[in-house]
Amino acid sequence: MDRFDRLQCEFKVIAEYFVGSAPVQRVFKEAITLDHYKSLLRQLYHHVRENPQVMAMATAYFRGQQREIIKDFCKHAISEMGHDKLAMQDLVALGEPVETLPYENPLPSTLGLVSYAYYQVQNLNPVGLLGYIFFLEFLSTQYIGGYVGKLEKIGVPRNAMGFLMEHSKVDVGHNKLMEKYVQQLVVSEEHHDSVVYAMKVTGKLYADMIQGAFDQVDNPKDWGLSSVEREFALKYA
Repeated sequence: MDRFDRLQCEFKVIAEYFVGSAPVQRVFKEAITLDHYKSLLRQLYHHVRENPQVMAMATAYFRGQQREIIKDFCKHAISEMGHDKLAMQDLVALGEPVETLPYENPLPSTLGLVSYAYYQVQNLNPVGLLGYIFFLEFLSTQYIGGYVGKLEKIGVPRNAMGFLMEHSKVDVGHNKLMEKYVQQLVVSEEHHDSVVYAMKVTGKLYADMIQGAFDQVDNPKDWGLSSVEREFALKYA
């Protein structure tokens, strides 16, 4: 079994844990409302907005033969741009106000997921970021489709599922890139272990982000606005 096959096996175990988590089971059991879905979309906006930048940043840490993958990695990062707008469009389709969304502070659980990706690159092994990407990309293609019907039953119209539907399709191509990344970057057991660890952490933090979004509906708190994001949004719009 090659390294990519081993990682796929690891992913299946981690994904099953994620699917069995409390917030995901709430979706499966149709125990959420339209407001919970809206809250999740707001956090998805904040999460995916960072992905192109963290991926691009990771390439600055690649050395030696790792540099051969930089072009593909940067193209992949570029293809992730605009996914935040998909979440915003879904919110608009649901009649949700989005004027302040670009400079709202993300919920702490969302910030935890975003911050981890940067920490993995800057303070641990940058190759480990593949685990973060691997989990997100394969989750989209293998699991999202099963939840579309559940969301429809709680009142989510198809025209407000653009973010989910796009990821269930576009990430198929990204999955093929993952095999190339693994072949080029995961060249030791240490690298493999780093990727698996990142996969596990990402699965846990992603479930936490969903839980945080649901908690914000059940027990609302004001997390304020980002002065930095607001300054740039207003000054340079």
